[in-house]
Amino acid sequence: MSLHRTFEQSGNWLFRWRSYLPLVLTALVLNGMQNFAYPFQSHAWDYFWEFFCVGISLLGMAIRVYIVGHVPAGTSGRNTSSQLADTLNTTGLYSVVRHPLYLGNFFCWLGISLFPHVWWISVITILAFCLYYVRIMFAEEAFLREKYGSVYEDWANKTPAFF
Repeated sequence: MSLHRTFEQSGNWLFRWRSYLPLVLTALVLNGMQNFAYPFQSHAWDYFWEFFCVGISLLGMAIRVYIVGHVPAGTSGRNTSSQLADTLNTTGLYSVVRHPLYLGNFFCWLGISLFPHVWWISVITILAFCLYYVRIMFAEEAFLREKYGSVYEDWANKTPAFF
């Protein structure tokens, strides 16, 4: 099987389970909490750090809330089991990045991974996120390319995928 087909199939499988599989990272964060230490040995700095981490996660949630509240019915922002797009989302945050929901997810998980003060948890979270969501984005884009052809290609050529 070609690498293209493998990425697309695994991306579609991950797409179906994308709401649950990231919860595996919860075990990693909880493990990291066992070695908790206050930054700079200061309880006050810990409060600052906690607010910073929560702020990053809330930014992600705000992005997600905005997107879900503004995408039309029957589009990729509202489905849970298979690829769906009655129209191509190209306005709002979709005019800034092609995958704003996943950008929101990234910030949510980044804030959570930073919380325990253990650098390697954030590194693993970022790497896992890249491996996981790149395949999902690959599958979604293959679906949109097939369905919308040159309209999708024109939008994709001028809109970054993630950052």
